[in-house]
Amino acid sequence: MALRIARLEHQHTRWLTDLLARNPCENVYLISLLEVTGTARLGSPAGTLYGIFDGDRPVAAYWVGGNIIPVAATPGTNEVLARKLNADGRVSCSLIGSRSVILDLQQRLNWGQPRGVRERQPLLAMSSDPLVTPDEHVHRVTLDELGAVFPASVDMFTKEVGFSPIEDGTAGYLSRVRGIIRGKNCYARISSTLPQGGPVPRWPATEQDEQVLFKADIGIRARRIVQVQGVWVHPEVRNQGLGAAGMAAVVQRTRDKGHSTVSLYANDYNETALRMYARVGFEQVGTFATVMY
Repeated sequence: MALRIARLEHQHTRWLTDLLARNPCENVYLISLLEVTGTARLGSPAGTLYGIFDGDRPVAAYWVGGNIIPVAATPGTNEVLARKLNADGRVSCSLIGSRSVILDLQQRLNWGQPRGVRERQPLLAMSSDPLVTPDEHVHRVTLDELGAVFPASVDMFTKEVGFSPIEDGTAGYLSRVRGIIRGKNCYARISSTLPQGGPVPRWPATEQDEQVLFKADIGIRARRIVQVQGVWVHPEVRNQGLGAAGMAAVVQRTRDKGHSTVSLYANDYNETALRMYARVGFEQVGTFATVMY
């Protein structure tokens, strides 16, 4: 019988729960959604969860929305999803997940040239206390500090993705950063002086006297695991240990709140960041790829 695609239903919740638990670091986004909703019938303006079925039996799942995220995918299930995506037409989204699966799915799409490809992204995780001393100055950001955090967030996104999130205006991305802060998911060290003394250069150009020296966001939060995103260090303090101490603070505070595992993924060419994460105690548990359309 040919594979087919259909929405998962509530009756598939136990199957999905067990499937996601096999690789929580890879599946943290869908784990977080499932914990909130309690059902495999996931659908909202943000996206829809589809299953690939062999008869009545689900064999893989895909979240399809602003991000397309596979679970237990194979070339065969990719082909089924690709037929749907090709029929629907190209949309602005990113394919994110296990490297071999994502690159195979990309080859099956007739969407033309992607906006960007991050072909090899080590997936890192740690389930222990950090190996370096946490920076005691790193704190959870408040909305009063939005003006200092926003330029750092813009620069982080631009360098990471390859285009500015505010090239068409600031309102959308400003709302996103504000939401991260309001959700108590942004940590930073903010100061008017550098660790070695002297004023912090106003970079990027801003009227704020105080500048972000280090920041990181909890991008995805589930009960036992989180995924860190948006890590950024001020250019004037890079390669001085501030990133490692800052990440150690984020890991420690996250674990103190009951999340046993902290995960993230980074680009393989960012060797400085990968060395920093290793110093903190992160180990590679997989390899992601991201294809941006």
